[in-house]
Amino acid sequence: MFVPSPQQAAFMDEARNGVSSVVLIAVAGAGKSTTIVHSVSGMRGSSIILAFGKKIAEEMKGKLKKLGIDWKKAEASTCHAIALRNYRKAFPGVRIDDEKVGRITADWVDINKIDASLAPHVSVVCQLVALAKQSGLGIAGQGHIEDTSIWEDIAEHFDLLDEDAIQKKADDLIELAIEVLKESNKNPEVIDFNDMIYLPLLYQIRFWQYDNVIIDEAQDTNTVRRLLARAIMKPNGRLFAVGDPHQAIFGFTGADNDSLEIIKQEFGCKEMPLTVTYRCPKKVVEFAQTWVNHIQAHPSVPQGSISMETFEQMVQTRDRLDGDAAILCRNTRPLVTSAFALIREKIPCRIEGRDIGEALKKLATRWKSISTIPELEEKLEDWLEKEKQRWLPKKKMSKVQEAEDKFETLKVIMDACMEDERDLIIHVVTYIDRIFSDNVTGILTLSTIHRAKGREWKRVFWLDRLNTCPSKYASMPWEREQEINLQYVAATRAMSELIDLFPPLPKVKPVNDNQRPAEKAA
Repeated sequence: MFVPSPQQAAFMDEARNGVSSVVLIAVAGAGKSTTIVHSVSGMRGSSIILAFGKKIAEEMKGKLKKLGIDWKKAEASTCHAIALRNYRKAFPGVRIDDEKVGRITADWVDINKIDASLAPHVSVVCQLVALAKQSGLGIAGQGHIEDTSIWEDIAEHFDLLDEDAIQKKADDLIELAIEVLKESNKNPEVIDFNDMIYLPLLYQIRFWQYDNVIIDEAQDTNTVRRLLARAIMKPNGRLFAVGDPHQAIFGFTGADNDSLEIIKQEFGCKEMPLTVTYRCPKKVVEFAQTWVNHIQAHPSVPQGSISMETFEQMVQTRDRLDGDAAILCRNTRPLVTSAFALIREKIPCRIEGRDIGEALKKLATRWKSISTIPELEEKLEDWLEKEKQRWLPKKKMSKVQEAEDKFETLKVIMDACMEDERDLIIHVVTYIDRIFSDNVTGILTLSTIHRAKGREWKRVFWLDRLNTCPSKYASMPWEREQEINLQYVAATRAMSELIDLFPPLPKVKPVNDNQRPAEKAA
């Protein structure tokens, strides 16, 4: 039976009996989902819970059903799903095509509508258009599509036009992005992922409205998500934004770093706290206070433990490496190195993030003229050097980090293939498919900290923390702030044990006599 804490009870009373909109600041593991669903049953009128992802939305639906709350009283959905549901009423024949903008630019290149000097940079144009949609550009009150100053602000925030070759063409690329966005908006029957929220708002379709709109993980919202919340809320309705500014880690995807503060101002919200965690044990909470000093452990949670181990020590006690355990890291490459070390020890594991694997496969197979791993290694070394030459002069260190991580990750996979006497690129692709997966359960999970958001494990091994956190490549103020948040997120995934894990020692290949001329001479 759910017995609310004083802070949870205060929020539930406000939700059921108050009149204000509320921003609920909830620390990691504070039971915000439980608080939300138990509040909904007593709220006046109809309610909708907007979850950040499909998996969380399904979990919310399950919790509502378990409490016997009818869908007419309250439902749960992602922002994209609820927007698309309303959009289909206006455009029943709508078709989803995630390559919509890419196809527009590709077609324009083919018919020479795009100047040859701009053609190599159409990927930047596609990025600009995607971010403009997330910013709501063109929607009433969000700026005119042809206002180049808004495009310049977007490009500056995400460092899209700072490379020398691009900077000289910045004005032309922005003009091209404007035309591409206009063209994209002309076809409401074909939509991409960003259009699912953007176009219903742009076309001002009629939304089904609710008395109460509850945004979960509100710290990760962007402009169009907030506009959607407004659109589906009745004129006298209330907004409940639940989140934690110290868990804002998706700024690189377009989320605003100060989303909760923006919501507080735009919706006139009062602020309420949930500062007590039920997930993390006392020792872990003490450590998490390094980054968030107001998080407190509930008196009922165990003491828990914080410790340090080498990778080799961890493997020696392999009975702990099961579905209740995870290895987390800031970067992908150390995870892949660890995965192969675990596989050699016959310890089952998977790396969370199939799309990471898809990006690696795309890089590994981009050169159609080669087929072997030695050839690929040469190509990748050249590619990495060009990426460094591209970004280092402009001090865009996050781009350098991304390139190095991809290169080093593929290098680990290529070495593993060669050890198994497999020297074709297709073997690299096969390995990637084997070790990357989505929604890993029942087996030791390896995950980047970003991927671990919203999840929890009894035992968390934090891999190579001191060398990877915070990222040395974070240069923008918002990037540095989110690096601090990442460390807090990593620490608070642990329900019992948090272990500082040192990476596996490099595998030393045996040296044969032919490789020891000096010793033989002696």
